[in-house]
Amino acid sequence: MTTDIERLLAAAADDSDQPLTTDVDDLLVRARRSVRKTRIATVSTAVLTTGVIIAGVATWSANRSETTGPADGPRLTLDPTTGRVIKDETGAQVQAPPPVSQLSDANLRDQCKQADKEYVDFLREHGANPLDKLQPLDARWKVVAKAGTGNRVQAIFLSPDRSIVSTCTLISVGQAQSYGRVSTKADASIKSPGGVANRVPDGVREVLVNLDGETEPRQALLGENGFYSLGFDASTSGRVRQVRGYDEQGRKVFEYTRPPLPTTRPSVPDSVTVKTAEPITPNVVLTKDPLTGKALAPAPPVSPLTDEQVTTRCREVDDIYFSGSSGAQDPRIKAAGPVTKEWQVALKTGTGKKLTTVLISPDKKVYAWCHMLAPTAKGAYDYTRSAVQANGKFADNFSFGMVPDGVAQLVVDLPKQGPTRALISNGYYIWGLTGGNSDIKNVRVRGYDAQGKQVYTAKKDVDADFD
Repeated sequence: MTTDIERLLAAAADDSDQPLTTDVDDLLVRARRSVRKTRIATVSTAVLTTGVIIAGVATWSANRSETTGPADGPRLTLDPTTGRVIKDETGAQVQAPPPVSQLSDANLRDQCKQADKEYVDFLREHGANPLDKLQPLDARWKVVAKAGTGNRVQAIFLSPDRSIVSTCTLISVGQAQSYGRVSTKADASIKSPGGVANRVPDGVREVLVNLDGETEPRQALLGENGFYSLGFDASTSGRVRQVRGYDEQGRKVFEYTRPPLPTTRPSVPDSVTVKTAEPITPNVVLTKDPLTGKALAPAPPVSPLTDEQVTTRCREVDDIYFSGSSGAQDPRIKAAGPVTKEWQVALKTGTGKKLTTVLISPDKKVYAWCHMLAPTAKGAYDYTRSAVQANGKFADNFSFGMVPDGVAQLVVDLPKQGPTRALISNGYYIWGLTGGNSDIKNVRVRGYDAQGKQVYTAKKDVDADFD
């Protein structure tokens, strides 16, 4: 695993007090890196050694935990007219599968091409999945499953060499809510069939999936090559509890049960709250780079939105975040409660409808990072939460930072804009409208005191390509 991939995985886990050996279902809930300009519902990119997961995509593994049912025993109850599964072998009622999309395979490929290109660019930039040969999505890719109605569709594609499966979830014409590619190779697979795009072994004719928070199993839409989908409207990241497969006689021949997630984590005393640097008003405002004498790029603007408008907008994606959350998260993250107007808007930047903000919970133990390119959650967004560390700080972040003690002004050496003044607010700083994080760079950050004297310098991974 390269250093860059380790950093991406740490960011995906996003809780500094969590071990990196975390179950993929938990990562899918807490991860947040994304293909640029696509909408993500609580998850984004988790980089695991040689595989990448984006927006809830996971893959079946030859190394999965499974059992095989007996040759005889209780069987599924089928509707004699429609052939649909009515009850499972325990007698539990079964929710109907999603409908097959009426859109043509060619139409789906055309609509998902742009998201695929952006995702492939992400892979190329970070070298995150060496088993992906970066073949573009074209007519050679086979549509192995498609579920949904109208233009709200989830499509699963298989590459020409059958080495890569990708999932594209469309929210409207040409607009991908999420997109991802995962290797089908056993040595790059994730040890869980959980997620929204999955595969079962040969011989399975019916698939039932049990989700956390639901008492009735769902029947999945089974496509070709063993790939199945729960459809566009099923938010499944981190929620898959059990997957069962049945043969044509209704006998259970495959079963996967999600293993328990790790619960141990470094203890953080309940009394610890976030500690920010004391604000310092500069006496000498830097307009030129002290190192070169050239003009500094201006700081990003403060968002014109009121604090209440900010919390109202971010509440929408906060609700989506919790709709997919698993129980393995740091309990402080949930204890902070939903975003309300009582949350502190510690930092906000953007123009018009665009917004990136850092919100601090009333108990000062949790931050929420909210990035929205439209007024509502129907547009592109990125979102995460994280809890305070034992030292009173939050984890180092690609999208914003905490101002070091004694620093009045910060300069971030961005690769495109050049040295740029950072926007400082309430002990936090940001260098642009960060979001998506498809261009993470390691850059120099310099801090200056009230008189313009350099008192801090450090390298930091930043999102250097703004939405």
